[in-house]
Amino acid sequence: MQIRLAQQQDMQAFFSYLSRQLAENGSDGSAVFLPMTRAESRLSEAMQSRFSDGIAVEIGEQGWRKMLLAFDDDKVVGHIDIRAHAEAHTAHRALLGMGVDVTARGKGLGHTLIESIFNWTATQTDIEYIDLWVLTNNQSAYRLYQRTGFVKCGEISDMVRIDGKPQAYCMMSKAVMAVNELALTGIEDR
Repeated sequence: MQIRLAQQQDMQAFFSYLSRQLAENGSDGSAVFLPMTRAESRLSEAMQSRFSDGIAVEIGEQGWRKMLLAFDDDKVVGHIDIRAHAEAHTAHRALLGMGVDVTARGKGLGHTLIESIFNWTATQTDIEYIDLWVLTNNQSAYRLYQRTGFVKCGEISDMVRIDGKPQAYCMMSKAVMAVNELALTGIEDR
């Protein structure tokens, strides 16, 4: 398995993977993991543009996004991305999004992706915190974030209604440590 920074030539493979991810959202009665209805859980042109345009934008400029992709041969089996908050004066923070293909789950890839984006962020940016929102019913993701050091900042019950069902949203955050701080805490780059 290889994890590397996404490039424009990776976008078609990424979009195939992302289409599979979106199709799983709330399918067959399973819990939703994205704040989208079943009808909305598809890859739109706007979503494609946010990813493909965003990875070409430098951090600090409007619309930036940086993404690491996990490949098993030529197939994308996981991703993790950071992007700007919408609010002004938050350039020291980023929002996280991620996913792991059903064929690669339960093998530690989510943990590895989180470590990889934090290592990349610490060495390549001035970002000090990475934040995320997770649907509270997505307990496997919530537990992964907790195990990797994210701290719950708050939870809003009935934040969104998806297919008529109320869903709570939890905000979590984690500080990005500089590389020399990582060495002091005993965390090694894998």
